[in-house]
Amino acid sequence: MRDIPMSNGEFCSIYDIRFLMKRGIILSPPLWRTLKAVIDLKKATAEDLAKVTGRPRTIESRYLAELNRLGLIARRRISRKVYYIEAITAVKEALDEYGGVPIEQLAHQISLPADIVRLIVEKLKNSSETSETITLPVLPETSSSTLTTIFSL
Repeated sequence: MRDIPMSNGEFCSIYDIRFLMKRGIILSPPLWRTLKAVIDLKKATAEDLAKVTGRPRTIESRYLAELNRLGLIARRRISRKVYYIEAITAVKEALDEYGGVPIEQLAHQISLPADIVRLIVEKLKNSSETSETITLPVLPETSSSTLTTIFSL
């Protein structure tokens, strides 16, 4: 992602490798693949993602739960279905739906950590003030050897 310059320790995206490394998050290639699918689809169930990735629904469900636990994707239960939503999209939808509720309550509604929701809300406010658009990163296609090299540094 190269659209917003980084300065003073700020991160341009929660998917930026520097942000992930600072939080101690290391994603395996299957998790990257699932994350990329969620970013592409914006909002999907485990079944939808299983069709895209070609893996069993139970495996995708496990990967989605891990990505949600790490705070990279939001989770919302609507009726009997659980939807996993790309974080920025989830925050925008929650702001539209719930309005001016406190950040902690907003984070609880979409199952994301409050610090990440706060970061996204601040970025949305800054982008609306300066008329910037927030674009999602294009995750590179990586092989396991590339990821091993990146994370062994």
